[in-house]
Amino acid sequence: DIDGIIMLNHSPTIPKSHIDFMKAISHHCPVHQLGNIGNIRLGKHGLRLIDEWAVTDLSDLPEWVPKHELILQNKENDIDRIMLHRENQSFEATYSIVSDFLSKSSDKTVLIIDPNFENNKYIWGRGMKNLGLPFSQGEHMLINNSFGHWINSYLSLSHGDDAFSLEKLRAISLQQSLVLFPEMQVHPKDERIRPIPDSELLTDIARSNHILGGPGTLSQWLHRLSSDFDFRFNNEEDNIKKESTQWWLLCICRWLNPLLSGFDRESIRDFPNKGVFTNEPLPLPEIPENGDDWFQSTINLLSEKMSSRDNVEDSIKSISVIQTLFSEFSNLRSTQLSIGHNYSKMGPAWIDEISTLIQKINIKISPSLSRNRVRILSCDQSLGCTADLTILANTSSISWDLRVPKMHFIGDIERYENNILRPDGPIRNARHNLEHILKSAPRVIILDSSFDDSNPPSTPIREWAISNNLDESNIFESIIDYSLSPRQAQRIDGLRLSDNQKSLHPPINSNSVTISLDLILQRDRERRQPQLASADGYLPDENRNSVFSFDMKNMTRKTPKTLLSPRKNIRWPVLSAITIDPKNGRKIKSQTIDPRPFTPTSLGINVNDSRNGFKQLENLNFSTWSPTRLQKWLRCPRSGWLNRSLKIELEDSQKEDLDARTHGDLFHKIHHNLILQTLNFKEKYPRNFNSVLADGSPINISDSKIEPQILMQQSLLNLDEIAPWLNRDDAVSTNRIRMMTGMSIREWDDWLSNPKPVPLTGRIGRMIKAELLLENVAPIAIEWDLSLHDKDGIEISLPSHITSPDGESLDSIRLKGKIDRVDLVPFDIENNNWVNEEGSDEVAPLELYKSSWKPRRLVIIRDIKTSEKTDIKDRHYKGLLEELQLALYARSWEIANPGDLVIGAGISVLGHETSHLIEKSNNLLVSNLTNFGTETDITKSLFRFLDEGESPKSDPFRAWMASRISVALNTSDRANKGFINPIPEENNCNYCSVSNICDVKLEGDF
Repeated sequence: DIDGIIMLNHSPTIPKSHIDFMKAISHHCPVHQLGNIGNIRLGKHGLRLIDEWAVTDLSDLPEWVPKHELILQNKENDIDRIMLHRENQSFEATYSIVSDFLSKSSDKTVLIIDPNFENNKYIWGRGMKNLGLPFSQGEHMLINNSFGHWINSYLSLSHGDDAFSLEKLRAISLQQSLVLFPEMQVHPKDERIRPIPDSELLTDIARSNHILGGPGTLSQWLHRLSSDFDFRFNNEEDNIKKESTQWWLLCICRWLNPLLSGFDRESIRDFPNKGVFTNEPLPLPEIPENGDDWFQSTINLLSEKMSSRDNVEDSIKSISVIQTLFSEFSNLRSTQLSIGHNYSKMGPAWIDEISTLIQKINIKISPSLSRNRVRILSCDQSLGCTADLTILANTSSISWDLRVPKMHFIGDIERYENNILRPDGPIRNARHNLEHILKSAPRVIILDSSFDDSNPPSTPIREWAISNNLDESNIFESIIDYSLSPRQAQRIDGLRLSDNQKSLHPPINSNSVTISLDLILQRDRERRQPQLASADGYLPDENRNSVFSFDMKNMTRKTPKTLLSPRKNIRWPVLSAITIDPKNGRKIKSQTIDPRPFTPTSLGINVNDSRNGFKQLENLNFSTWSPTRLQKWLRCPRSGWLNRSLKIELEDSQKEDLDARTHGDLFHKIHHNLILQTLNFKEKYPRNFNSVLADGSPINISDSKIEPQILMQQSLLNLDEIAPWLNRDDAVSTNRIRMMTGMSIREWDDWLSNPKPVPLTGRIGRMIKAELLLENVAPIAIEWDLSLHDKDGIEISLPSHITSPDGESLDSIRLKGKIDRVDLVPFDIENNNWVNEEGSDEVAPLELYKSSWKPRRLVIIRDIKTSEKTDIKDRHYKGLLEELQLALYARSWEIANPGDLVIGAGISVLGHETSHLIEKSNNLLVSNLTNFGTETDITKSLFRFLDEGESPKSDPFRAWMASRISVALNTSDRANKGFINPIPEENNCNYCSVSNICDVKLEGDF
């Protein structure tokens, strides 16, 4: 019960029905009304329920009204009028006044009143954002709020053609707004395992198993996460990540069970909940009864999370959003029950209904957040509001529209009888609002557009100016347009600077003003690269530090007839250059030895040099390297630093077609299994070849005497085990099955139902044919892990006298990685002589021609690649001359296996045709070797040791190894010293995962 009602001052234009309603209430509960001092007829006084004199004596106040002074003290305030040349300067003038006022105090507040606020609120919002001030626009869509977005994403996870796709799962796994399921008990065996997913693992599984999304995808995820079948060897940390991800997905699918399609629900009904690593039963949440139960439970989990936040204001905002969502959901269900509508309880239909509801809900934003020092309101909203400064903007007759709205079927008689839409209603209401605005702050500023003939001031402003005899006022002069976005402001400053005028804004960082010149300077340096040769036909050595790039084709081009090859040239190493033929003016290009890592000189501009990596960072001191990581730094130090040191790269996205890496892994595994199963040894570990010779076991596939059709059968069974997803009827599976097996999808299904030997067809058949031709090699290692020799990596170094290009002493590197394939070759195939018992037990020297060292075994290193487009020989040359992997792995094997001599290395290309290419040593021990692959001799005319003259006696293959190791050591040295300069080249930038954040990249379609 209440003793009475105190009615604050209200607009004089309240409809008669409202007044009658308040009068009716007054018969049951007394009403005490407060009003303004002013003319009632003009509207300044405000609303009067009854036409009576105001109370002037304290004794006349009702007993239930708190005692107070009847007349407030008249507090004087400053009212300023600022004249505008154009009304649209109101925004600019307001921003200028607000910016200056707030900069003088950290606790002052501002009230901005705009009669046309509803139409201008987006302009105000943009301006406040540019000033760095929060601004609330009244309401926005729930789906645009983080909670609304993620709740909708979560319930849609199991719905649609992209249900449980990688993109959806990864997004849900990385978000921090929702609680996805109730908190689970501790793992029964290992506390390190928690239901937290690993996004990289999800990406790898999706890519390797071609999981795209849609019906049945959930079952694919669970089967892959629950399977320990993996040709790669996981460490304990990887296994913990896998079981943690498996546990998380099991919790998700159990909690989302009511939302799953019938097919998905049935497919996982009896799915086991045992951990893939520990084999222990994993605790899982209870299954909600239906969609409504899931929704309410998820909302409750979210509310509990919000209530426990330290930031009270954020919690209040979040809970209000949740309450709005739940209220709308409850209203929907109440309405459906009242009209007897039979709504969906679960499954896709329930998701469609609730998702549509979420997308249509508007949530109101409170305009009076505690941190808002600036509030922007309409005239009606401003009643009762105060601040330290009030600004009345947009006061023209157009913005402050005082016209009476017209309504159909309401004439003058009806308007008069019901006291609605009176002709003088808007002007009376405007006068009443103005009276309050003028008293709302110690200082009030009115922005007057009297100078703007097209937008004259509204009636209340003109009346106020005349009554106060305001003939002269300050005139606003535009200096800085605060309504401009930062981008527009920077553009204007740029134009002013171009015209040699002073910029309006000082730069935030003075060092940044040269950023726009980086690209121009880089392109200029590239154009100025020296190209003309010295007398010997190669680039002068003094120009080496001016080189930024080179054409890879120059490493494989033939030596011009008029020049000596690099190996026999008077100086080595050499760089390609152009010689002008004096007879016909024709340009003659010479060959080159890889000049990388480039060591360009700095510009001498400290800001530019620091930004572009020409000045050293802190010493990075990488403890170990992999060939892939070294290659990344070699191609472009900036890319290597961003990718490998800062871990910055583009997020993988799953495509409809099979990922090239997945295609490559498939062929790798099929090829490896063919060898491992036929020759009976294990991946990763070296084969005991002495026991092979003693037992008379087959030394290679050809020696096994197994029929090719049986080898094909075994490879096809491996394909089905590795990639069961190829059984699908989609276009990708159909195409890949035909490509790899030569069968149609129907023939493949028929064969799987009755596996039997088949002729060699498809790429797998051609791979087996190529393997059968390798009669004089013996595979002794597949995916051999360098860490088996030394867990810290194999240490690789060079003596300074053979370290190119300058004979500098460089620190060694420790290398980790896996060699795809290692083969033995015989000393004498006719006598089956594979091991020289009189050979040395020491590591093979690189400069073999200076030593009497003899090998115990002869070895070939192969790197297996799959290629769709690149020419086979070009891919082989790239592996030899551009990449580092082959040479580093060759030397690593020699170090880890004293007595072994690598006499060949090359690329095995598994593509439309399978080819095993090998760059063979000139060593006399293998001069008559045949049937080991396709022989090449690209190193023969290119490489010699650094300390040799123009008549070298060394083995070019061993010199090639030393040259590539030199490149690796130089790359590691510059990386450890912190040089991260960019090397923009077409081949680099076109495939670089961080090119979008590089300001000197080469752009365009290459």
